[in-house]
Amino acid sequence: MAHEVNKQEKMAKFISEMRKARNLTQKDLANQLGVTDKAVSKWERAVSSPDISLLIPLSEALGVSTGELLSGEKDEAERTESLVNAALEYSDKSASLRVQRLWEFLFAGISAGFLLAAIACLICNYAVFGELSWSLLVLVSLIFAWSILVPLFKAEAGRVRKSLLVLSVLIFPYLGTLSVLLKVPLLRTMGMCIAAAGLLGVWGLYIVLAHVWSGRKYFALCVIFLLLFAEEYGINRIIDGFMGASAENRAFGYLQDVIILLLSAFCFGISYYKKEKPGHRTTFTEKSSPLKKI
Repeated sequence: MAHEVNKQEKMAKFISEMRKARNLTQKDLANQLGVTDKAVSKWERAVSSPDISLLIPLSEALGVSTGELLSGEKDEAERTESLVNAALEYSDKSASLRVQRLWEFLFAGISAGFLLAAIACLICNYAVFGELSWSLLVLVSLIFAWSILVPLFKAEAGRVRKSLLVLSVLIFPYLGTLSVLLKVPLLRTMGMCIAAAGLLGVWGLYIVLAHVWSGRKYFALCVIFLLLFAEEYGINRIIDGFMGASAENRAFGYLQDVIILLLSAFCFGISYYKKEKPGHRTTFTEKSSPLKKI
């Protein structure tokens, strides 16, 4: 036990020395790794140790090998280095394989659920009414939802982006089909206009979360509120154009717009006060960007 404590203290001292040798503050190192400066402080005080997934990026940031990092001294044998790297790569691959199998299991379960739901609805509809009516709506909706989920579960990279692409392509044929089945022309006119406005908002949100959020969170929130304002205002104007709106509803809509704009201005003020700068992004942004890994 004492040996393990001494080894941890040796590694803690080594991290501190190598960081200072490269003229890095604890916050600089934390930003490169996507962790907090408090975490780095705990490593250097031997309160805790870096997670195994951080050993390779930490050693690269300090300009040492993983073997040297684990031993707490320079010039560790190459054999140790290769063994450590092999162990870390194996650990990463094993974790990735487990996640992939979980996603495959979930997709298979969801697909089976969709299929059983479609079959049950078709049977019940035909048994009660002697024809297929409302069950066709369910069937079309299930196919639409399943098509969006396929890239989310099966794509190797850019899952959210590919799901959004499928949504963008299928939403209009889907609304057109519903319009025919329900015999509601508004689904082809007003519905498609609202869908177009909604897609612009969703794509804008995706771009903000994927490319701005990691380094400028408050500025990203400011942009998100602006997108929400444009979305809400645009959809309300579309509905007013097709169906009209009372003065009371318009007044309530204007109040919502003012509140959203005030929230956007508030977030922008915080961003300016904190001096968030473009390009201030962590090296391993998957720890801070919610869409980086998907």
